[in-house]
Amino acid sequence: MAVKRVDQHGGYPAQPGGRRGLVVLVLMLVAVAGFRIGTAGYSLWYDELASLEFARQPVSRLWSSWMLRETNPPLFYTMLSGWIALVGQDDVAVRLLPIGIGTAGIGAAYGLGRAVGDAKAGLLAAALLSLSALGTDLSHQVRGYALAQLAVLLACTGMVLYLRRRTPGGLVLYGIATLIGLYTHTTVALFAGLAGVTMLWLLRSDRRAQARWLATNVAVLTGWGWWGMISVRQMTMPVTNIAWIATPSWRDAVAMTAQVYLPLFPHETGVAGMLLLAGLFAGLAACAVRAARPEVRLLAVLTIGAPLLLFAISQRVPIFLPRTLSWVSGPELVLVALGVTRIRSAPVARASGAILLGLSAIGLASWFPSREREHWHQVAALIGSHQPALIIVGDDAVALALDRYRSRGIQRAQDRSWFSRPIASDGPTACTQDRIYRLVSSVTGCAAHRARSWSGGDPSARRSSTIRRSRSNRSRTTAPRRSR
Repeated sequence: MAVKRVDQHGGYPAQPGGRRGLVVLVLMLVAVAGFRIGTAGYSLWYDELASLEFARQPVSRLWSSWMLRETNPPLFYTMLSGWIALVGQDDVAVRLLPIGIGTAGIGAAYGLGRAVGDAKAGLLAAALLSLSALGTDLSHQVRGYALAQLAVLLACTGMVLYLRRRTPGGLVLYGIATLIGLYTHTTVALFAGLAGVTMLWLLRSDRRAQARWLATNVAVLTGWGWWGMISVRQMTMPVTNIAWIATPSWRDAVAMTAQVYLPLFPHETGVAGMLLLAGLFAGLAACAVRAARPEVRLLAVLTIGAPLLLFAISQRVPIFLPRTLSWVSGPELVLVALGVTRIRSAPVARASGAILLGLSAIGLASWFPSREREHWHQVAALIGSHQPALIIVGDDAVALALDRYRSRGIQRAQDRSWFSRPIASDGPTACTQDRIYRLVSSVTGCAAHRARSWSGGDPSARRSSTIRRSRSNRSRTTAPRRSR
């Protein structure tokens, strides 16, 4: 006699994904990894260069009070240090680490989707994350954002498993993944707080399960205690490396939340975007209040609570940015996928899924050509080959970038085919003095001056930089931003 397995807290039978779902997932991961690797060959920006500088430090220094100067925990820098020892420091090589982590995150989205729904929900969640412009951006950044997103997805999977089966395996997965997230980005502490309180509420009828949950969180808090104390000390410091973040208004918070949650990855949220976001939050609130299954309530509370809590904290300590909220985008996409696959009408469900995937693809296609990039290879080559020598007046970010790319740029400048590419849209390539000034100024946001006192194209001589920042051109496409 055939027996259907029914999950503990809901009436939906657990449907086996079968080999077909796994085959589709593997093909999806291979395609996404190939696309992201193939499009990773552009210069690092300031925060990524800062990651390399931290990765060059001794591991003992990264895990000491020396890290008071940096608001990001040391786990990703430690991983990057080992990765560099294996593959070197080429731009594409160092980006392979976050690309691999981001690809694993797609697999984790599939796993969470299967845990709360079935293979269809998992595949749709994985496809939405694969086509996400935000996910692609995070996977290209040599920063810890992709790792934080992966950790939160795994931690959510652990909580869902514990809600269903009450076995220690779910608690172990949650505890390990949450510690990884906490030592990757400090804002994951918001996730741990929201998850801790919500799970206590969901487990209120099972005292023994509550006690185990509390013990797990005490262990997590103890393990995070060292970095938690450093974070508290950083909050009392008069100046930190996040002082540039502005206190967000509610309009700013809505726009940044829409950029993380909506499939079109909008840079500006109009009336339509605000209505879509309001509709999404209304649906999530209904799930949080009325859903029969506790795991759905859990993900809904996390998705709603993260931007609200981040906004509230940012009124005291501004930390609200799309990338500091990005860790919750995974559970949000899983909830959306679950909602689509639970539509009773199969044609409507398929059409809704196709629309979401289409919007995500449009968002990726519209973002990709104009994505934020810096062209330090080209700048360093033109500066190094120019005679008479140049002095670049900029800040520490410009000096850090030129120190890395000047020798590589000089080598590229010797390649004729490289010079055949247009430098600007106003005419053919010509290594003229005025054009170099315009290019350097447009990329660095700083001034370029002629001077005989600079060492020209000699890559062994260290170039000095005078701090004079151009405030009018401070964006990631023109000049590096501060670390977060």
